[in-house]
Amino acid sequence: MKVYHGLADYHLQAPVALTIGSFDGVHLGHQEIIHRLREDAARLGCLSAIMTFTPHPRIVLNKDRDSLRLLTTDAEKEALIREFGVDILFMMPFDQAFLGQSADAFLQSMLLDTIGMKHIVIGYDHRFGNKREGDVHFLQERAGQGAYTVEEIPRQTIDDLAVSSTKIRQALEAGDVALANKMLGYAYRLEGEVIRGDQIGRTIGYPTANLKREDPYKQIPAEGVYACYAWIKESRQPAMCYIGTRPTVNGTRTNVEVNLLDWSGNLYEQKLRIDFVAQIRGDQKFDSLEALKAQIALDEITIRDYLK
Repeated sequence: MKVYHGLADYHLQAPVALTIGSFDGVHLGHQEIIHRLREDAARLGCLSAIMTFTPHPRIVLNKDRDSLRLLTTDAEKEALIREFGVDILFMMPFDQAFLGQSADAFLQSMLLDTIGMKHIVIGYDHRFGNKREGDVHFLQERAGQGAYTVEEIPRQTIDDLAVSSTKIRQALEAGDVALANKMLGYAYRLEGEVIRGDQIGRTIGYPTANLKREDPYKQIPAEGVYACYAWIKESRQPAMCYIGTRPTVNGTRTNVEVNLLDWSGNLYEQKLRIDFVAQIRGDQKFDSLEALKAQIALDEITIRDYLK
């Protein structure tokens, strides 16, 4: 897959079948659209291409910015889309200049003249251009001269999929990572550099790798203890993950801490990816570190059984 961060380096090679959207999470609904896009591209003799935006348009629009949470970082989105065999990914910088384009200018100058779009797959409710003046009807009207064809993803199809980024975020906020994974079609993940913590886990026999939160908009699952897998480069290790403020030691900052069950070594300054499987329990405050240690021992037994 060829990735373009803007269009300055893009040179028209062949006709393009395109779909446009945020694709946050690249969930099962998105995957259905990608599957349809690739089928159409093969039938029409086109390259398959996805156009998405960075940063997320809501950040630029300042729409619910403080409460905005995203399922995928740009790097995660790119990696996921790559898995589905798309030929081209356009990661378009989204700023006020991009936002100010009219729908006509966006269609003619960017999609037709520069990208060479010959076919577009678009949702029934997708809108684009200044004041959101472009939609599927706009595209269909301007396709009348045969410059390109339009395939609409109707509301019924989207509703039948019963999947949305909002529903996935709600599941994660409730700690139901199993439900989130079902809608995503893969395990929800967090990735970050391992940084030094207070090393309290070492004192009770459960040393943890503390993940640095690198993207303030990345959705963190609800506080609690999770069965998960940790990826160290290409090695997958069973692990338990704690998310919370550590109320037993009167902590105040939310931490993401991972204990690798069958691995030991120095992980500082390395990248670690966590794939969530299921929540085991919510966060709790214990009367002592000994009581916390006893509960973690029970958590380990539960998680090992679950991951079998």
